[in-house]
Amino acid sequence: MSSMIEPDRSAQVRPSAEVLRRNVAEQLDRLSDEAVVVLHDLAQELELRAAWADFSAGMSKDWAAGKYESLEQSLAEARAALREPAAR
Repeated sequence: MSSMIEPDRSAQVRPSAEVLRRNVAEQLDRLSDEAVVVLHDLAQELELRAAWADFSAGMSKDWAAGKYESLEQSLAEARAALREPAAR
């Protein structure tokens, strides 16, 4: 996020998501091609941030549940196995 002070949007009254989607769709038709590219990049950034937040939350739960207690040992064993001459 930027270091600028942002207004508290939690207290704002907004239209429903359906109305907002309809408004955005109408606005898209009026945007220049360059503006659509910028909006597309912004949408991808928002998706990436949401995916990262979900991933991080899942990893945190897994760490707390002890699922990675032997991770270092497992990685060391896997690396050693890869270094061994193939007996396949």
